[in-house]
Amino acid sequence: MAGRQNGAGTGSDIREAVTHAAPVDAVHQPQEWGRYRSYLLFLLLVLINALSYADRHLLPAFASQISADLELSRQQFGLLTGFAFVSVYAVSGPLMGMLADRYNPSRVIAICLVIWSVMTCFTGMAKNFLHILLPRMAIGVGEAALHPSAAGILSRIFDAKNRATVFGLFFMGSHVGMGLAYWLAGNVGETTGWRQLFFILGALGILLSGVLLLAARGMPEIASGEAEHPASPVSSGKPTFRSMSRDLVTAFRYEPNFRYAVLGMSLLHMLYASSQFMQLWLVADKGMAQSVASSLYGTVYLAIAIPSGILGGLAADWFCRRFNSSRAMFVVLVMLCSGPLLLLFRVTPASQHMFLVGMAASVFLLSFPYGAIFSLVLDNTPENIQSTAVGFTMFVANVLVIGTGTYLVGLGADLMGDFGVAEPLTRTLLCADTITLCSGLIYFKLHLKLKRQTKLLARAPAQVDG
Repeated sequence: MAGRQNGAGTGSDIREAVTHAAPVDAVHQPQEWGRYRSYLLFLLLVLINALSYADRHLLPAFASQISADLELSRQQFGLLTGFAFVSVYAVSGPLMGMLADRYNPSRVIAICLVIWSVMTCFTGMAKNFLHILLPRMAIGVGEAALHPSAAGILSRIFDAKNRATVFGLFFMGSHVGMGLAYWLAGNVGETTGWRQLFFILGALGILLSGVLLLAARGMPEIASGEAEHPASPVSSGKPTFRSMSRDLVTAFRYEPNFRYAVLGMSLLHMLYASSQFMQLWLVADKGMAQSVASSLYGTVYLAIAIPSGILGGLAADWFCRRFNSSRAMFVVLVMLCSGPLLLLFRVTPASQHMFLVGMAASVFLLSFPYGAIFSLVLDNTPENIQSTAVGFTMFVANVLVIGTGTYLVGLGADLMGDFGVAEPLTRTLLCADTITLCSGLIYFKLHLKLKRQTKLLARAPAQVDG
């Protein structure tokens, strides 16, 4: 009994350190002007996030044109949007998170922004599969720095109780960028061509890197890469790569909510993997013109994803405060209620109004949970490894889902097409969406189990005393 109590005490101490290491009560700026520059930095991060997703999604937005110009198979296209990009992006994520935790996160973002912007320009010069493959991999290295570094900055300058709202607003940039990529492809692409748009976005990224460095000057707490709060009890002093790795393992081992956050992010990215084939699916299986497909999806995405991302963060924070429950639980409930519309969307003819409702539902499900999931990661990891934790979470989600998922979707569609199966992409995407909904049910069950276990542990001390 004594050994059990000691073991429980050790786990409880570590869990307490993990859970409460990073509460931020206010903006960490002693001067009044620092607060406004924090807001400016936040807006810049949103804009850079939008640019990164626009860069990333120009390829699937121009799927039909690029596939035809470079003579790409669906398998090769799935490799470009999936494993080739995601594997490098995922592997680089934890490393970039460690760099952001140890050094200046704003400078990490600025340097990597230049890298992926230059590679975006090179993408516009591609003449074959190899020419687009190599820059795509390099873009993955550069963009891997953004979310971990931004998470570290935002967790320091905004109140912890509003994290889901903050990250919902931050990921609004992702939705704007993704929707803008499709909108540009449908409305501007035929005039400028896909190559010119890659050049324009690349040049814009290089410009923004300089603006970011200027905006971060004069903010000592952020510019130094050091938090105002003391280091967590898990480790003390300036973090090293070894200590950050050890603390990450400790948090993942002793904090179930962190593990479930990683699982939830993976679940979300299953929807993201399917979205990579949206333009190609609308053209190949739904019979839309290339420009109409891109323009329609871009318009729906901009109209639905932006308010959905903001609403998701606000609603998750309210639900957490009102019912003293997990933000993730709320998100999963919403996803399970809306999920059937996604399946209906795949089999509904494009001429029917229900098709647009289903498309809106797919965008809603993709954008709604981001704020809550990211806040769950930060709530359950110490402040000194928060960027590292975000990088690790993105690594797992991208490797397990996007990297393999997009490739398997492309491969499955090619195989079905070779055997003469009608609408091969539709059938493959239906399988992927069904897996997503089943995974949501499993996630929901695990979260209920954790909640019951937490209640039992809370009663245990009273039972031992009795």
